Amino acid sequence: MAGFLYLAAQLLATFGPPAALLPLAAIFVLAAPAAARWGGKRRAFLLLCTLVPAAAFGLRFAAQTLWIAPIQSRAGQEAAVEATVTQTAAGYIDDTVRAALLVKRVDGVSVRPFRVSGVQMPDVLTGEHITANLRFALPEQNEYLYSQYADGCFLTAEYTGGFEVQGESRALWAQAARLRESLSARLRRLLQQPYAGMAAAITVGDRAHLESDVREAVRRAGLSHILVVSGLHLSAVSGVVYWLLKRFFSRRTAGICAMAAVIGFMLLTGFTPSVVRAGIAMLLFYAGVLLHRRSDGVTALGAAALVMCLANPYAAVDIGFLLSCLATFGVLSAADAQRRSARAMQGKEPVGWRRVAHKLLWAALVPVAAALMTLPVIIAIDGGVSLLSVFSSLLVLPVLPLAVGSGFAAALCAGVPILLLPCRLAGRICELVLRWILFAARWTAAVPWFFVHISGAFAMCVSLLCCLLLWAAWEWREPVRRAAAGILAFILLSTFLYAGFDTDVVRILLAGTGQNPTVVILQGLQTAVLFRGPKSGVDAVWEILETYNRTGVDFLIDLRTSGTGDTEELAQALSARESVNVQQDMVNHAIYAPFGDVLLYARRQAHGSFVCVEVRGLRVGVAGGGVELGALPALDCYIAGSRKPEGLRCQTLIVPKPQSCDWLEPDMAKHICGRAELVLRAGASLTIHEVTYAVEWTGA
Repeated sequence: MAGFLYLAAQLLATFGPPAALLPLAAIFVLAAPAAARWGGKRRAFLLLCTLVPAAAFGLRFAAQTLWIAPIQSRAGQEAAVEATVTQTAAGYIDDTVRAALLVKRVDGVSVRPFRVSGVQMPDVLTGEHITANLRFALPEQNEYLYSQYADGCFLTAEYTGGFEVQGESRALWAQAARLRESLSARLRRLLQQPYAGMAAAITVGDRAHLESDVREAVRRAGLSHILVVSGLHLSAVSGVVYWLLKRFFSRRTAGICAMAAVIGFMLLTGFTPSVVRAGIAMLLFYAGVLLHRRSDGVTALGAAALVMCLANPYAAVDIGFLLSCLATFGVLSAADAQRRSARAMQGKEPVGWRRVAHKLLWAALVPVAAALMTLPVIIAIDGGVSLLSVFSSLLVLPVLPLAVGSGFAAALCAGVPILLLPCRLAGRICELVLRWILFAARWTAAVPWFFVHISGAFAMCVSLLCCLLLWAAWEWREPVRRAAAGILAFILLSTFLYAGFDTDVVRILLAGTGQNPTVVILQGLQTAVLFRGPKSGVDAVWEILETYNRTGVDFLIDLRTSGTGDTEELAQALSARESVNVQQDMVNHAIYAPFGDVLLYARRQAHGSFVCVEVRGLRVGVAGGGVELGALPALDCYIAGSRKPEGLRCQTLIVPKPQSCDWLEPDMAKHICGRAELVLRAGASLTIHEVTYAVEWTGA
């Protein structure tokens, strides 16, 4: 209980003002004496609810003041550093990498080691000691900020020169990292793609070689967790070790060896948060075996959450860690409900087809519980949910331990020449299992209308209430059929309410990362596209359409000023039911009402095309080429491109690629936002999601 309370308090502290941490801690401390007046178990519960948050807020303030603030005070400085490379990934520019660095000396002076995220670093390897000149800066305020904080990187560092490799670290973690790379390379030599990349991901956590179509198929099938090394993989490895050794040795010996396997697996996979969480829980489980005590999975999970957040308070916002904790809690709750049901039905077991249906029901309950518990996090990160994830999990999860075990066996045997035959046999088994997993993922991902994009405050509240109902049913020992029927009825009612609530919401999204991205407009199940980018932008548009479960475009406006003869070809590529080319199909201007609350005012000019998207008084401007806007009313928002708009007047300016817009004036440069999604509530307000920079520019 204490671990979960501490995790929740740290999660709330992340999104609250730092100045409120000490007052909140004081309020909870002052509430403790009042909680102590209650009697029995209620007193202990209330004391936990007051003292644990007080400790969480106080320790968070101490960490911010004594640990994080001194590190971030180096922002803006340039220094010669000596550091060790702890992690690498492919860079955005050829012959460069992104690297996590453990800095030990700054300008020749030893410092308390701290981690930074290096960008555009020369080609380095994990575990190397390097010297380099770095310019420190605060991390960008984007969607990756808290992920960096969860990894312990509170600064970014730009490489400016002076790079030299001083040797390799002999630390245990560095040797484990080299072993991880060696095992991954062996698997990639032994298996063919795409199975080699999948094998490297599920065994040693090397996801750099996963093909994009594999990632997408697995994501849309609701199976992304199988490619992220976590408790599922750790329990498979340690469970096999324990099961094999228990047959030949005592339970204690098998437990000790299983604990060694857990620690080795954590070291091999780089101590990622999801693996560390699972590792702590598994160590507590096997410690119970050694001490002849019954292990409680929920207690072990809470202890793991407490240890993780004590080591780094920002672990509470790590997406992988949160998904792992919530999914594990859902699985444990389902397993406990199954055990209670089995005890209640002793002597009343069903027979025949009822027995089969009963077993299938309990088999489906585990992924359902895990999916419901992780739903709030998925909504918070604006993700999608596969309605077939339960079915795909039933097809894949039973064979996943075989893939992990055979993959490890193949990688280990590949380093011993005399074990060539077992190596090939294990590799063949691993590849066959991965073939089945990928087939099942692609098959379920291809079913239309079963991948749902969920976002918004309403959906978040519904998902939290579903989790609360699931927990209450488990805690109050409600019969499974009654609890399942109640939760299902609540979900169906909420779905109908959400559909009604969402009918007047218009979403405007930018497709692609270029300087003139295409604009996609969504309301309900209808779609309009304002195309102004190159033909490569078609793929970016389809990514958005598939995310929102669309099979085509209802209305297409081609804003391009060059290549205007291929609008019909573009319409076919986007499966557009109706299309308009501004430069060819109109003399001056036209007004279209494609659907719902959306009005499109299109205007042709000598050097460009302009469209104003109006939603009950809210105006969003989009242009292709150079346009004159002085004669038009002021806009609420303008989505800029590479050409300068003359006479622009707007409240919010969105520039997808600021470095390519040389027409921006100096006083405007600090008022730009990066890629964004606009959400317009008809007749009410405009909201921008995923804003990278500041906004609110009022033009003259």
